Amino acid sequence: MTKRLFILLNCLLVNTSVFASEVKIEADDFKSPASSTVQVKQAEPATDSHDLDSSGIRLSAELLNNVVYPETEVEYNLTVESRADVHFSNIRPPRAEGANVRRGNQDHQYHFVGNDEFRVSTYRFYVSAERTGLLRLEGASLAHVEVKEDGSRRRVVSKATPVHLESRAVPDNYYGLWLPSTSVTLEQQWSSEAETLQVGESITRTLTLFIKGRDIDSFPELPVTYPENVNVYNERPHFEGRDGGMSITLQQVIVPRTEGELTIPAIAIPWFDLNINEMNIVAVESLTLSITPNQTQTLALQSSHQTHVAGYWPYITLFVTALWLVTSYLLFKARRALARTPKQTKVVIEEGKCLQKALEENNPQAVLCAWRNADEHVKRACNPLMQKYLKALYSANPTDGKKERDALIVQLRATKKSKKQAADFASIEP
Repeated sequence: MTKRLFILLNCLLVNTSVFASEVKIEADDFKSPASSTVQVKQAEPATDSHDLDSSGIRLSAELLNNVVYPETEVEYNLTVESRADVHFSNIRPPRAEGANVRRGNQDHQYHFVGNDEFRVSTYRFYVSAERTGLLRLEGASLAHVEVKEDGSRRRVVSKATPVHLESRAVPDNYYGLWLPSTSVTLEQQWSSEAETLQVGESITRTLTLFIKGRDIDSFPELPVTYPENVNVYNERPHFEGRDGGMSITLQQVIVPRTEGELTIPAIAIPWFDLNINEMNIVAVESLTLSITPNQTQTLALQSSHQTHVAGYWPYITLFVTALWLVTSYLLFKARRALARTPKQTKVVIEEGKCLQKALEENNPQAVLCAWRNADEHVKRACNPLMQKYLKALYSANPTDGKKERDALIVQLRATKKSKKQAADFASIEP
């Protein structure tokens, strides 16, 4: 009996020594750099607690692109698999001399293996370079406090394997605005499918430019150049952040000023495709329209010409009527004419002011409206110059019409002056 008890005690002492040595070796191995460094590859989810290291953690790191260009970033992902009851006290981003690193978002997923709950955490970082060349990126690391079975604690730091990042300059064969991205799109829409417009009518072009990896502060201007014979009115641009980038929507109202064939130009934007490290081009097609004379303006000019030709007949009729009524109604008509003269003179002067103001502001649409309502006396005096002015603006070879407009303003002022003098020196009934 005593012999059996002695053998049992020896076995217990041997097992205790073996267990203590295993614990010591495990702790020393974890403290060494080799045991805490993990190869840079995407880790598969842990299926068993034995897949994790001695501290219950497995690290993996992935650099989505090992080449970076000016004004670009590459994504660095750190994946941490652990038991759900392991808490991290500190996570440090990757580091490199000549590189800038900013933190991105993070997400956590949980799953069970039997009765054990595990967590997979992904931490994202974005790396940009300040200089060209090969950069050695130190792996991201995390720290946590390990609680042993005996209640003692120790701080454990796990670190991913370093990786290399190549920083390149702008390629020599790239021309134009430097616009690096993984995705650039340009779309356009037209407010009408008509192929014919009249002079003065409008068509709206809506352009949407999307650039992935850009924000509103670094968004470039949308280069659009139009012919000189159109007026372009830009609406306020609308910015929207989506899909990891920024888009701008710009509406442009295009108004042709001359008749003939109008080609609204295409738009092509060069950009550097980071997926293939080559220049790419995004573009939208042009639109060709047939511009016809404005029917409203033509009718207004014809009406003005017909009024000018037929303007003599009312005076002849008035003269015959005056002779017929010269007897008993002569005194009565003279008094009414004298009472009405100041009001008519004021109306003529006001209409002349509207026409003169429109001419001085160089507003052809307002000139046509004022000319349509102008007094017959003004139309008779200014009609030849008005025809020259409209021809200069809307002919096949248009000009700015400044010379014709200045002559028309001078004639209009002289007409107003002569009309005013005629009103001031009107005959006074004795």
